[in-house]
Amino acid sequence: MKTLRALTACVALLSLFLIPAVAQADVTLALGGGWEAVVADDALVSILVDQIGENYLAIEIAKDFTRPPDASGAFPGLSITFNQVSPNAVPYIVILDEAVTNLTGTPWTDYHMVVHGGGRAWFDVGLSSGFSMSPFSNVYWSDPGNLFGNPNRATDLSADGGVVLPNASFFPGAGAGELVIGLDLDPVHPNYSFILEEYPTPEPGTLALLLAGLTFVVRRRRS
Repeated sequence: MKTLRALTACVALLSLFLIPAVAQADVTLALGGGWEAVVADDALVSILVDQIGENYLAIEIAKDFTRPPDASGAFPGLSITFNQVSPNAVPYIVILDEAVTNLTGTPWTDYHMVVHGGGRAWFDVGLSSGFSMSPFSNVYWSDPGNLFGNPNRATDLSADGGVVLPNASFFPGAGAGELVIGLDLDPVHPNYSFILEEYPTPEPGTLALLLAGLTFVVRRRRS
């Protein structure tokens, strides 16, 4: 009976994907330091500028994840596009801390941050090594595309070894450290953009039930 109830709940979550999403206009946020940010929904992603230095822009980010995993078991990511708007833009963006809230109804067992920058944006591993990802105890830095060939430059940060329960929040960077994004800027062509994407991963048992629920829905449709 408990399994049936869990499966029914998973089918209800999956049914959310059958409802067409209402498109929203992107929101542009002026940050200073020669940068602006674009988010798809400022009700889910917000940015607070903490400080602008001679060569850095320090910010704080809040994100609310509301959608459950998709049919493949992956959560839709939340992204911020950073656009250079000045030839004198600062070459470092520093994330002091984040507030990330799980409103997906599903426990998370790891979390991912990825910089998409075409080889001109990276996590500075040395400057970011103390960045706290608590409650996740393990942090991994990588450059899967081998864009840099430099262990101090990573495009991916992954953390596991902990759990964020539904309706709970966690606070990357709040415990210690800061996340530093380095940028290779060209003052002659001051129109560079890069994307910071973040997404969690569901707890394996819940993922199995979600996939089972998807199979159930597909079979019902075919019949």
